[in-house]
Amino acid sequence: MATRTARQLALPNQHSTSRRQASARQAAASAADVGRGAAAHSEKLERAAALADRLSTLLDERVRLTITDNTSTMISFRRSRSLVAIRVHQMFLDAPANVVQALADYASRRPSHAGQVIDDFVKRNESRVRRARVRRQAQGLDPFGRVHDLKEMFDKLNARYFAGRVDARIGWGREAPDRRRRSIKMGTYFHESRVIRIHPALDREEVPAYFVRFVIFHEMLHQAVPPQLIGGRRVAHSPEFRACESAYPDFERALAWERENLGLLLGRHGRRQRTFDPDDLLA
Repeated sequence: MATRTARQLALPNQHSTSRRQASARQAAASAADVGRGAAAHSEKLERAAALADRLSTLLDERVRLTITDNTSTMISFRRSRSLVAIRVHQMFLDAPANVVQALADYASRRPSHAGQVIDDFVKRNESRVRRARVRRQAQGLDPFGRVHDLKEMFDKLNARYFAGRVDARIGWGREAPDRRRRSIKMGTYFHESRVIRIHPALDREEVPAYFVRFVIFHEMLHQAVPPQLIGGRRVAHSPEFRACESAYPDFERALAWERENLGLLLGRHGRRQRTFDPDDLLA
């Protein structure tokens, strides 16, 4: 049988009636969009059910199939006494017979060339995964915080230090449900989408603007000084990168504030923590 997650295969949300009624043309367009969404949903369900049935036949076992839009793991499976739970990226809904057979072989652990067949299929569809990843990285991007305006900071830094050459969008990251953290990644630069996200823990009055600007500068520097191959390894923080970073006027001041206030950013008080790079996870 085919199992789908609500986010991945649910119909588009119905628009509730607002106090101010939309025009007839807007209402008709919305109805058409919902209709197209319902048709796409139904068609995807049919293809997922067909794939699940085919895998069940090939494996001669019960199959619970989950279709995902994961951009890092394309296939995984877990066995129990009653069934095989298989998770595959939605690209496999379009897979030809030999790839479906490879999925079954992979899930059955039968010696075969299944892994190579699956890898080749994923490589041919890599652009689909890349587009989805870019959309996700830029989704809900909002630079305006309660305290700090990232867009204003970005524009001033770009003009002063990069001659306006850094072409990127910036916004706050998403706050995790638990405000008490064991680690924090203060900023991230996504090369594919050219998006900078800053951790929302920095959007508070206790965090000085000069520190937020330093984190933004660091992420902008990733575009200006891209990763280099050194000794066969891809190095994001190359000697050139570090030299540019340390030349930033508030470099030492920002690091000093970080050392003294890391517990604040982690949601801890009274405990001294060690320092870390602005975009490197704590161990």
